[in-house]
Amino acid sequence: MAFPGIDLAVSRWAASSGGDFPLSREPMLRALRDFNRMLPVFILPCVLALLVAQMIAPGPRLLRPHKALFFLTFYALGPGLLIQALKRLIGRARPYEILEFGGILPFTPAWQVSGACNRSCSFASGESATAIALVALALLLPAQWRRAAIVALIPLILAFSLNRIVFGAHFLSDVVLAWLLMLWLMAWLWSVFSDNGERIDAAVLRCARRGSP
Repeated sequence: MAFPGIDLAVSRWAASSGGDFPLSREPMLRALRDFNRMLPVFILPCVLALLVAQMIAPGPRLLRPHKALFFLTFYALGPGLLIQALKRLIGRARPYEILEFGGILPFTPAWQVSGACNRSCSFASGESATAIALVALALLLPAQWRRAAIVALIPLILAFSLNRIVFGAHFLSDVVLAWLLMLWLMAWLWSVFSDNGERIDAAVLRCARRGSP
Protein backbone atom coordinates (compact mmCIF):
# COMPACT_ATOMS: atom_id res chain seq x y z
CA MET A 1 0.00 0.00 0.00
CA ALA A 2 2.87 2.39 0.80
CA PHE A 3 4.71 1.60 -2.46
CA PRO A 4 2.10 0.71 -5.12
CA GLY A 5 4.71 1.12 -7.83
CA ILE A 6 6.13 -2.28 -6.84
CA ASP A 7 3.10 -3.95 -8.40
CA LEU A 8 3.63 -2.18 -11.70
CA ALA A 9 7.38 -2.85 -11.68
CA VAL A 10 6.91 -6.60 -11.19
CA SER A 11 4.20 -6.80 -13.84
CA ARG A 12 6.39 -4.85 -16.29
CA TRP A 13 9.07 -7.49 -15.76
CA ALA A 14 6.61 -10.13 -17.00
CA ALA A 15 5.25 -8.03 -19.87
CA SER A 16 6.71 -7.62 -23.34
CA SER A 17 7.70 -4.29 -24.85
CA GLY A 18 4.30 -4.20 -26.51
CA GLY A 19 2.55 -4.44 -23.16
CA ASP A 20 1.09 -7.94 -23.39
CA PHE A 21 2.12 -10.99 -21.35
CA PRO A 22 3.68 -13.53 -23.73
CA LEU A 23 4.18 -16.27 -21.13
CA SER A 24 0.39 -16.56 -20.82
CA ARG A 25 0.50 -18.39 -24.16
CA GLU A 26 3.06 -20.99 -23.06
CA PRO A 27 1.43 -24.47 -23.10
CA MET A 28 3.35 -25.74 -20.06
CA LEU A 29 2.42 -22.72 -17.96
CA ARG A 30 -1.21 -23.01 -19.05
CA ALA A 31 -1.15 -26.67 -18.04
CA LEU A 32 0.26 -25.67 -14.64
CA ARG A 33 -2.60 -23.21 -14.20
CA ASP A 34 -5.16 -25.85 -15.17
CA PHE A 35 -3.61 -28.36 -12.75
CA ASN A 36 -3.92 -25.85 -9.90
CA ARG A 37 -7.56 -25.24 -10.80
CA MET A 38 -8.35 -28.97 -10.83
CA LEU A 39 -6.72 -29.79 -7.48
CA PRO A 40 -9.68 -28.65 -5.32
CA VAL A 41 -12.01 -30.76 -7.47
CA PHE A 42 -10.10 -33.84 -6.32
CA ILE A 43 -8.99 -32.82 -2.82
CA LEU A 44 -12.29 -31.59 -1.38
CA PRO A 45 -14.32 -34.72 -2.26
CA CYS A 46 -11.50 -36.90 -0.92
CA VAL A 47 -11.46 -35.11 2.44
CA LEU A 48 -15.26 -35.27 2.58
CA ALA A 49 -15.16 -38.99 1.75
CA LEU A 50 -12.68 -39.59 4.58
CA LEU A 51 -15.00 -37.76 6.98
CA VAL A 52 -17.96 -39.89 5.87
CA ALA A 53 -15.88 -43.06 6.15
CA GLN A 54 -14.94 -42.18 9.73
CA MET A 55 -18.60 -41.63 10.55
CA ILE A 56 -19.72 -44.91 8.97
CA ALA A 57 -16.94 -47.14 10.25
CA PRO A 58 -14.78 -45.33 12.84
CA GLY A 59 -11.18 -46.44 12.99
CA PRO A 60 -7.90 -45.13 14.41
CA ARG A 61 -6.20 -45.22 11.01
CA LEU A 62 -8.75 -42.93 9.39
CA LEU A 63 -8.61 -39.13 9.35
CA ARG A 64 -9.99 -37.72 12.60
CA PRO A 65 -13.28 -35.86 12.05
CA HIS A 66 -12.09 -32.54 13.49
CA LYS A 67 -9.20 -32.43 11.01
CA ALA A 68 -11.48 -33.06 8.05
CA LEU A 69 -13.94 -30.45 9.30
CA PHE A 70 -11.08 -27.98 9.80
CA PHE A 71 -9.98 -28.34 6.19
CA LEU A 72 -13.49 -28.14 4.73
CA THR A 73 -14.37 -25.13 6.91
CA PHE A 74 -11.13 -23.35 6.04
CA TYR A 75 -11.63 -23.90 2.33
CA ALA A 76 -15.25 -22.68 2.47
CA LEU A 77 -14.41 -19.54 4.49
CA GLY A 78 -11.05 -18.74 2.86
CA PRO A 79 -10.78 -19.40 -0.88
CA GLY A 80 -14.55 -19.77 -1.06
CA LEU A 81 -16.04 -16.83 0.86
CA LEU A 82 -13.35 -14.32 1.87
CA ILE A 83 -11.49 -14.16 -1.45
CA GLN A 84 -14.65 -13.94 -3.53
CA ALA A 85 -16.05 -11.24 -1.24
CA LEU A 86 -12.85 -9.20 -1.64
CA LYS A 87 -13.02 -9.52 -5.42
CA ARG A 88 -16.54 -8.07 -5.44
CA LEU A 89 -15.83 -5.42 -2.81
CA ILE A 90 -12.47 -4.09 -4.05
CA GLY A 91 -13.12 -4.25 -7.80
CA ARG A 92 -9.47 -4.06 -8.82
CA ALA A 93 -8.70 -4.44 -12.53
CA ARG A 94 -6.24 -7.13 -13.60
CA PRO A 95 -2.82 -6.14 -14.99
CA TYR A 96 -3.68 -7.01 -18.59
CA GLU A 97 -6.77 -4.77 -18.33
CA ILE A 98 -5.04 -1.55 -17.23
CA LEU A 99 -3.77 1.31 -19.37
CA GLU A 100 -0.10 0.60 -18.60
CA PHE A 101 -0.35 -2.77 -20.38
CA GLY A 102 -2.57 -1.93 -23.30
CA GLY A 103 -5.93 -2.11 -21.55
CA ILE A 104 -8.53 0.57 -20.92
CA LEU A 105 -8.96 0.46 -17.12
CA PRO A 106 -7.07 2.43 -14.44
CA PHE A 107 -4.51 0.94 -12.08
CA THR A 108 -5.47 1.02 -8.39
CA PRO A 109 -3.29 0.07 -5.39
CA ALA A 110 -4.01 -2.91 -3.17
CA TRP A 111 -6.98 -2.54 -0.78
CA GLN A 112 -8.25 0.58 -2.57
CA VAL A 113 -11.92 0.16 -3.45
CA SER A 114 -12.47 0.72 -7.16
CA GLY A 115 -15.30 0.42 -9.64
CA ALA A 116 -12.94 -0.52 -12.44
CA CYS A 117 -13.88 -4.21 -12.38
CA ASN A 118 -17.33 -5.74 -11.97
CA ARG A 119 -16.62 -9.49 -12.03
CA SER A 120 -13.63 -11.86 -11.83
CA CYS A 121 -11.49 -9.07 -10.41
CA SER A 122 -7.82 -9.07 -9.51
CA PHE A 123 -7.73 -8.61 -5.72
CA ALA A 124 -7.18 -11.00 -4.13
CA SER A 125 -5.83 -13.94 -6.09
CA GLY A 126 -8.12 -16.96 -5.81
CA GLU A 127 -5.61 -19.36 -7.31
CA SER A 128 -2.89 -18.17 -4.94
CA ALA A 129 -5.36 -18.77 -2.11
CA THR A 130 -6.03 -22.33 -3.25
CA ALA A 131 -2.29 -22.85 -3.67
CA ILE A 132 -1.48 -21.80 -0.09
CA ALA A 133 -4.43 -23.92 1.06
CA LEU A 134 -2.21 -26.94 0.39
CA VAL A 135 -0.49 -26.07 3.68
CA ALA A 136 -3.80 -26.80 5.41
CA LEU A 137 -3.80 -30.18 3.72
CA ALA A 138 -0.37 -30.87 5.20
CA LEU A 139 -1.80 -30.20 8.68
CA LEU A 140 -4.00 -33.26 8.27
CA LEU A 141 -0.91 -35.46 8.34
CA PRO A 142 0.67 -36.85 11.54
CA ALA A 143 2.69 -34.18 13.35
CA GLN A 144 6.08 -35.75 12.53
CA TRP A 145 5.38 -35.46 8.77
CA ARG A 146 3.97 -31.95 8.61
CA ARG A 147 7.19 -29.95 8.42
CA ALA A 148 8.59 -32.08 5.61
CA ALA A 149 5.28 -31.92 3.73
CA ILE A 150 5.10 -28.12 3.98
CA VAL A 151 8.70 -27.74 2.80
CA ALA A 152 7.95 -30.04 -0.14
CA LEU A 153 4.85 -28.01 -1.02
CA ILE A 154 6.59 -24.61 -1.07
CA PRO A 155 7.95 -24.88 -4.66
CA LEU A 156 4.51 -25.95 -5.89
CA ILE A 157 2.79 -23.08 -4.07
CA LEU A 158 5.27 -20.59 -5.52
CA ALA A 159 4.90 -22.02 -9.04
CA PHE A 160 1.09 -21.91 -8.94
CA SER A 161 1.02 -18.38 -7.52
CA LEU A 162 3.78 -16.66 -9.47
CA ASN A 163 2.39 -18.20 -12.64
CA ARG A 164 -0.57 -15.84 -12.25
CA ILE A 165 1.76 -12.82 -12.22
CA VAL A 166 3.58 -13.79 -15.43
CA PHE A 167 0.18 -14.35 -17.05
CA GLY A 168 -0.74 -10.74 -16.29
CA ALA A 169 -3.75 -12.02 -14.35
CA HIS A 170 -2.64 -10.72 -10.93
CA PHE A 171 -0.36 -8.18 -9.33
CA LEU A 172 2.27 -9.20 -6.79
CA SER A 173 0.17 -7.76 -3.96
CA ASP A 174 -2.84 -9.85 -5.06
CA VAL A 175 -0.72 -12.95 -4.52
CA VAL A 176 1.13 -11.98 -1.34
CA LEU A 177 -1.95 -10.65 0.45
CA ALA A 178 -3.94 -13.75 -0.54
CA TRP A 179 -1.18 -15.85 1.07
CA LEU A 180 -1.17 -13.77 4.26
CA LEU A 181 -4.95 -13.71 4.61
CA MET A 182 -5.19 -17.47 4.10
CA LEU A 183 -2.35 -18.23 6.52
CA TRP A 184 -3.94 -16.04 9.18
CA LEU A 185 -7.33 -17.71 8.75
CA MET A 186 -5.70 -21.15 8.64
CA ALA A 187 -3.78 -20.58 11.88
CA TRP A 188 -6.86 -19.29 13.69
CA LEU A 189 -9.13 -22.12 12.55
CA TRP A 190 -6.47 -24.75 13.27
CA SER A 191 -6.14 -23.52 16.85
CA VAL A 192 -9.92 -23.66 17.30
CA PHE A 193 -10.36 -27.13 15.82
CA SER A 194 -7.25 -28.69 17.36
CA ASP A 195 -7.96 -27.30 20.85
CA ASN A 196 -11.45 -28.78 20.68
CA GLY A 197 -10.55 -31.89 18.71
CA GLU A 198 -11.74 -34.50 21.19
CA ARG A 199 -15.12 -32.82 21.68
CA ILE A 200 -15.64 -32.34 17.94
CA ASP A 201 -14.74 -35.96 17.20
CA ALA A 202 -17.07 -37.23 19.91
CA ALA A 203 -19.93 -35.02 18.68
CA VAL A 204 -19.50 -36.16 15.07
CA LEU A 205 -19.43 -39.83 16.04
CA ARG A 206 -22.51 -39.39 18.24
CA CYS A 207 -24.39 -37.86 15.34
CA ALA A 208 -23.26 -40.70 13.10
CA ARG A 209 -24.54 -43.32 15.56
CA ARG A 210 -27.89 -41.57 15.89
CA GLY A 211 -28.29 -41.42 12.15
CA SER A 212 -27.42 -45.06 11.57
CA PRO A 213 -30.32 -47.56 11.20
